[in-house]
Amino acid sequence: MSEYRHEYENYRTADIVAEALLDWKVDVIFGLPGDGINGFMEALRTRQNKVKFVLVRHEESAAFMACAYAKYTGKLGACVATSGPGAVHLLNGLYDAKADNTPVIAITGTTYSDLMNSNYQQDVNLLQLYSDVTVYNDMIGVPEQAEMAVDIACRSALALRGVSHLTIPIDVQEKRLSGKYSRHNVAYHTSDVYVEQTIPSRTLIQRAAKILNAGHRIVILVGQGALGAGDEVLAIAEKLAAPVVKALLGKAVIPDDNQFSLGGLGLLGTEPSSDAMSEADTLLMVGTSFPYVEYLPKPGQARGIQIDIKPENIGLRYPVEIGLVGDSKLILTELLLLLYQKYDSSSQNRIR
Repeated sequence: MSEYRHEYENYRTADIVAEALLDWKVDVIFGLPGDGINGFMEALRTRQNKVKFVLVRHEESAAFMACAYAKYTGKLGACVATSGPGAVHLLNGLYDAKADNTPVIAITGTTYSDLMNSNYQQDVNLLQLYSDVTVYNDMIGVPEQAEMAVDIACRSALALRGVSHLTIPIDVQEKRLSGKYSRHNVAYHTSDVYVEQTIPSRTLIQRAAKILNAGHRIVILVGQGALGAGDEVLAIAEKLAAPVVKALLGKAVIPDDNQFSLGGLGLLGTEPSSDAMSEADTLLMVGTSFPYVEYLPKPGQARGIQIDIKPENIGLRYPVEIGLVGDSKLILTELLLLLYQKYDSSSQNRIR
């Protein structure tokens, strides 16, 4: 591919959408066809050597599959459904993606553009319906808009870790672009752009290290945001002689049989994890906004430090003294350099 986007002369809207998704490395799409989305389905059919379409029996499954695919691959998940009830059925799986901060793009069909809001068959206001579950939500009205809409949808889902939704009227899917380019003629981007490389100031990390170095009964709580940083979590645990407790989405951060693992916390948790929390004087939360606050130390019992990529999650569940916003792996690496192992008698009182 050249530095700039395709020449889309005489492309249908559906073809432009398909090509733009390919540029964002979307090569698997889960869904169910129907007359409201058949224009886009044809675009996928003619590109079956580039993108794999996974047929499901129910649209809800497509959304759940797209969410799971994104979780396990680190890529952008994608699902497609027809208009009306097909699009409505996606919502349950898309709310799973929203709740778990997972990047997914949903493509839906909608009724003919000249028949909207006329009680036409399967006419549902999808923009209103999807407004709560999405970080980006738009209708493509002309082929000239398609490239830009897909770009913004994909970048928003990846950067904001959520759901983007694009709906395309049946007739618009078949409209052809006049000319070679849309006005959104910019260098193409890929999901590689959105690998988090953010890290807070060293001064703030030093303050966090000082709190951890002063702790005697430190507990580390890890969640989804710590996936990929298991080695760093274990290095911190060893240096602080601190147990690791896992939120449900953080189950894969470290092995269950590791000496520092106490297992899960909450309704499906272990007694040792609950005991550790009840005795902790310092809590380090890594990539989690664990919802069951009754299982966390009582406010005021433990000094709190939280690492999270989303600033709005800092202090959401437990009052923290230091919030470190950024990539967990990078922050833990810097934090590890500032920690030291205590060898005085007080270290014997730590929870192991």
